[in-house]
Amino acid sequence: MPLLPDPYYRRRKRHCSLPGRNDTKGQGLHRAPSFRQDKGGSRRVSFRQTRIMISCVIPVRNRSEIVLLAIESALNQGNMVREIIVVDDASTDDTKEAVKKAFPQVKIVTTPKRIGPGPARNLGVQNSTGEIIMFLDSDDIWHNNHCKLLLEAMDPGFHAAYGITKNRNLRDGSSFFIPESDHLISGECLNELFRWCFMVPSSFAVTRKAFMEVGGFEAFSPGEDWFFFLKLARRYPFAAVPEIITLRFLHEGSISCRFFDKKSAGRMLLKLKKFAADYRCSQEEIARIDNMIEFTERYGATCQSVQDWYLSMKGKGLV
Repeated sequence: MPLLPDPYYRRRKRHCSLPGRNDTKGQGLHRAPSFRQDKGGSRRVSFRQTRIMISCVIPVRNRSEIVLLAIESALNQGNMVREIIVVDDASTDDTKEAVKKAFPQVKIVTTPKRIGPGPARNLGVQNSTGEIIMFLDSDDIWHNNHCKLLLEAMDPGFHAAYGITKNRNLRDGSSFFIPESDHLISGECLNELFRWCFMVPSSFAVTRKAFMEVGGFEAFSPGEDWFFFLKLARRYPFAAVPEIITLRFLHEGSISCRFFDKKSAGRMLLKLKKFAADYRCSQEEIARIDNMIEFTERYGATCQSVQDWYLSMKGKGLV
């Protein structure tokens, strides 16, 4: 895929306090060591010169056919993905049996009752051993260079990296990209993430250390991914890959389509406001979130999807 030009990288005015900025006790944003010592301690090698173990975590529920395509795309990364953990979230179909038959080398973790996508990802990480964690939703597909590009982006010492996701709406044939070209940011991402979640779990990589430090994903849904990214951005800068690395399908069974309504969106924004207050965001930023809440209460019922909601608020200058 062609690279996007450098001007797509940009920063916004800081509206929120970061650790180490206005807090004398803060540690600032953390970056991973860019090189590692060998056993003898004399030679230092980069991520690309050592066999970093990548764990792919796939949460799934009742998608016995489509999840096989996701797994296949992870296996197509060559020898970069050392283990694939599929978390079967109390499926009532033959998902577990289909995965076991098609890919006996894949590790399957099952839940006795439904726990949701966030806790399912956490469970997958708990059962993984990799130094780098990459997530893949069951109805998404990684491009063949997905892991290579994310790992290269992390190589200078980043604990987290993300790339561009192409979203294809199977209901109307439309497509769009996350992030949009003007939201591809490398470095401090907290301020922009308070405006909108411009990342997708399936196009994201994080070190085990960083994942454990922030406590993983929240239990609520939708929005568990947004708050996971916020918690990470509070502590770490992100590397950005200016290429499409994931294909995401939106359909009637997609969480982003199936669960969108103004009540759930409103609850998510109230949580966002609390996060903003806890992170010492400016009154201007909190007022903007209040305006998002009011807009959603008035017009949210007219939105058919999260993308409709986003575009409506973008048209009003709220995101």
